[in-house]
Amino acid sequence: MQRLARILDASDPGQVRLRSASATTLTVLLAMVTLVLTTRAIGQPVTVAMLGTVVAMQASAAVKDRDQRSRLVTTALMALPASAAVTLAALLSELGKVADVGFIAVLFTAVWVRRFGPRGTALGMVSFISYFFALFLRATPEQLPMLIAAILGGLLIALFVRAVVFPDRPVVEVRRLLFAMRAVSASVLEAASAGQSRDLNLVRRRLDRLGNTALMIDDWLDRHDAGQLLSVTSADLSLRVFDAQIATEQLVSSLWALDPIKPWPTALGQATTALGSCLQNTPSSEQLRAARRLAAAAAERADPSTPAGIATVSAQRAVQAHIAIHHITTNAVSASAAAPDSEPTEPAVKDTPSGLNPSTKAAIQVAVATSAATVLGELVSPDRWYWAVLTAFLVFTGASTRGEILTRAGQRVLGTIAGVLAGVVIAALVGSNQPVQLVLIVVCVFFAFYLVTVAYALLSFFVTILLAMLYGLLGTFSIEVLELRIVETAVGGAVGMASAYFIFSTSTRKTLVGNVDTYLERLDALIESSVQSILAPGGATDLVASTRTLDNALKDVLNSGKPLVLGPTTRSRRGAKRLLRVLAVSSRSAHALARAGVLASRADPDTAPSAETARALRDAAALVRDTARQVEAVVAGEHVDPPEKITETTVLDVLLTSTSAPGPLRGAVRALNTMNRTLADVLSRA
Repeated sequence: MQRLARILDASDPGQVRLRSASATTLTVLLAMVTLVLTTRAIGQPVTVAMLGTVVAMQASAAVKDRDQRSRLVTTALMALPASAAVTLAALLSELGKVADVGFIAVLFTAVWVRRFGPRGTALGMVSFISYFFALFLRATPEQLPMLIAAILGGLLIALFVRAVVFPDRPVVEVRRLLFAMRAVSASVLEAASAGQSRDLNLVRRRLDRLGNTALMIDDWLDRHDAGQLLSVTSADLSLRVFDAQIATEQLVSSLWALDPIKPWPTALGQATTALGSCLQNTPSSEQLRAARRLAAAAAERADPSTPAGIATVSAQRAVQAHIAIHHITTNAVSASAAAPDSEPTEPAVKDTPSGLNPSTKAAIQVAVATSAATVLGELVSPDRWYWAVLTAFLVFTGASTRGEILTRAGQRVLGTIAGVLAGVVIAALVGSNQPVQLVLIVVCVFFAFYLVTVAYALLSFFVTILLAMLYGLLGTFSIEVLELRIVETAVGGAVGMASAYFIFSTSTRKTLVGNVDTYLERLDALIESSVQSILAPGGATDLVASTRTLDNALKDVLNSGKPLVLGPTTRSRRGAKRLLRVLAVSSRSAHALARAGVLASRADPDTAPSAETARALRDAAALVRDTARQVEAVVAGEHVDPPEKITETTVLDVLLTSTSAPGPLRGAVRALNTMNRTLADVLSRA
């Protein structure tokens, strides 16, 4: 059971997806039961309850504000656009095609308001879904009071679940995130220690997960004041998490460098055993003290000139870092769990791009796509055209480039086809057993929202099964209806892709190039700041924040590069995978370099390197920065002569200029050396 919990912690850091899916599922269940019973009691059709349930689900799933207070306000504000959209749909429903024109206008507005951030996105989505279901249910002006009452009822239930059942608990949230960091650290160490069966791709995926978990903790720090909730300040917690992440990454790198066939030395085995004790969630104080003593004794016996000795010392550092985090989680101020959220940090002012706002471009794309989907969808089926419109709209949600939209459309079609096949089989097994159908509907809602961030196709898969069960409840289930859903979904996806390609087209590769440029600029700045910190020890530094900025830039690169990894040609797929892998590995070298800078900032100013060493270090950094600029040129499509041979001489010469080679300097040289070799891999295969 404990192993299962650690696996869940590692796959869902902080249980964010689990809490979100559980809240949405509970909201849907409460809204469905409450509104169905209420509408039956007052003699209203079940369609009224359906609208309120859908709005409640949207209020739970679409609200993404950063703090609890803002989420509650956004949920309450949803009553206005939802009621307005239903009223407009009901009034226009008697005017035939005018209602369709109104629908296009609502869709345009729903996308246009995304410029106002998460609140605008949520309010736009609920206006779209309200108008859509009002058309679907053929709402009339006479039904408006009951429909608006159902909307208000659904939103009240969503508010109840959000504020009472699943309130924001900052201390619990950060504890879960720190538990997840331990679980991910244990999983990546397990993968790196698997001997001859170890898998490099698995290690890389788990290292990426470790980085994402650290970013989630950093996001928590942006939303809350650790000083009010924990025993440390936000800066201290950020530094401790940074130390634990980098120490774990360096240990994994050291373990991978060992011969997988040869047994480990006794000292390394003892150090990793001590680390295993520290990666438990609830070790006793005596266990932590014993782990510290065991790791320190092992590091004293290790030979730092050997790979195994380096790994042993890295394991001791990881033990120290994770013990420091344990002190935070065990000394949290429990009484402050209900402390108010800190004021959200104002985002930095960015340069306003020329031309139309991206949300305006997307709104025009959606308007054109949904207009065409309405026409084509009605040609396929006058009764089921809305599936085509729904798909054409949703493929633009969370996507901005041609590749992203193509990927979402393809995943939606594949998920729908698989869902139809599964729905037919499940419907045949379940028959007309209504209790089982209701349970399956709730289960499908949970898994649709729990897995949506894992793969968009899974959302379509479970929603299609849900529809099969819903049609079974209504007595209208048929294989032909599900087949029609596939056709309408394909039509909507094709229209969405065509709109993305021919109207305000945004190139996936151009977006990737821009994000790579940003990443390399952040990398250049981090190298400069880290080297400066090493050359002038004892000074103030903000390298941890700079590292997180670099990590966020890498995240943008990876997200924009995903469609290219699924590209149509083998060469393009391999090129994209190699580029993303190189940048991810280079970021870990940047972490090590930043850690050297942080260590130097804690050192005595008298330990500054000699002028000759400083000059050599600057030259080494200049070499790496020049390599990064060449990578930037290659990614932009410029011709760069590949280096004849990648050597380490320039970087390693730094150590030869100093007889003492202090720790931060040694760590910086190793990081620069690894970074240079990694980035040069792009040039050698250009």
